[in-house]
Amino acid sequence: MVLGGRLARFSHDLFRGSDRFLRFLLHLFAPKGETTGMLKVLMVVVFFAVGFLEVFSILFRPVSLSFRLYGNIFAGENMLEAMSTLVPGFGWLLPIPFYFMELLVGFVQALVFMLLTAVFTMLICQHEEGHEAAQH
Repeated sequence: MVLGGRLARFSHDLFRGSDRFLRFLLHLFAPKGETTGMLKVLMVVVFFAVGFLEVFSILFRPVSLSFRLYGNIFAGENMLEAMSTLVPGFGWLLPIPFYFMELLVGFVQALVFMLLTAVFTMLICQHEEGHEAAQH
């Protein structure tokens, strides 16, 4: 469920407009700079490899966020279960402080998740000022 939501959000951001998407791919895969001859061929190969790695990085970001969220929830549930089975007679009393800690951890994870999503989206959407002047 988390992975599906993240993939939907990132695919929406990535494929919002076909013109933007083509410019984005050109930005990733096209060689930069003024080179000629064999150096230009080498730059095309290098920038194609770098563009492939960048696309892989962009597609892996939602997976990474999903694993992070799942791991934190799983660890919290395991800790609560361990605390409830630690002392046989007080299985209901011992986890109570840890429930409050889980609320705090959940709040911090929500802030981190929001921050990382904003940073990842900014990295996809950022552009250099020189490109707009050259296009107009």
